[in-house]
Amino acid sequence: MKNFGLRWLPTTSYTFWCILLLAVLLLGLCPAILAQESFVFPIEGERARVTFVQGEVRRQTSAEASWSALPLGTFVQAGERIMTMKGGRLELQLPDRSIIRFDEDSDVRLVKAEYNPAQSKRNVHFSLALGKTWANIQDVFGSSKGVQVETDNAIVGVRGTVFRLNLLADRSAMIRVYRGTVAVRKPQRIPAPGEPGSQIQRVPGPTRVPGPHRVTVEEWIRIVEAMQQITVSAEGIPSKPRTFSMEEDLNDWVQWNLKRDLLI
Repeated sequence: MKNFGLRWLPTTSYTFWCILLLAVLLLGLCPAILAQESFVFPIEGERARVTFVQGEVRRQTSAEASWSALPLGTFVQAGERIMTMKGGRLELQLPDRSIIRFDEDSDVRLVKAEYNPAQSKRNVHFSLALGKTWANIQDVFGSSKGVQVETDNAIVGVRGTVFRLNLLADRSAMIRVYRGTVAVRKPQRIPAPGEPGSQIQRVPGPTRVPGPHRVTVEEWIRIVEAMQQITVSAEGIPSKPRTFSMEEDLNDWVQWNLKRDLLI
């Protein structure tokens, strides 16, 4: 991407980049983006609306069902699995008008998409098996909680934010936050019968309850703020949050999402 004489500052904010891209669009340098429609509509029930499709994107409504194409304007129900093929991209609008997108070669399942304004309730849960996702989560009911994206070794709990998550083939993950904060923690694996923590095991006698203790790698949590990133190894070991710059981050996937965010 040409810088047009501008110097990319490491501390440049997400908002500044959106404004800059908007100016570029208005100048007519990227008119094709304005032709991409962004839907705004009410959504009821446990589902999300397909608001953008590029290339081949396929869905599986249940584990026994065959794969089929996922067309623009249709709904994705809770429990469905989605795969974006090579060159494919997908954008979904959640019931609260939040947006989540997936890049090519992504494998994801919509676990829950509950949204009940009358009860001030939101419970949205995606399970990402592979690929890249970008989320722009709305702040509703005075809180942005109730949205999470889960991988095998990390759960990203959203707190009113714009963030992206890359899950690589080696099972390592990278999370970058552009606005707001996210809480990243280790998933709690359900133990098999007979393992410690399972319900099918012999009950031991009375034991002393331990007091406060240092959090170990098995029960870690990290708070990642705007313009910070964190990585999680395939073994589930997290790095410390560190800052990143927009200059190092401006690849095709990021630029495309920044442009799409302008249409929200």
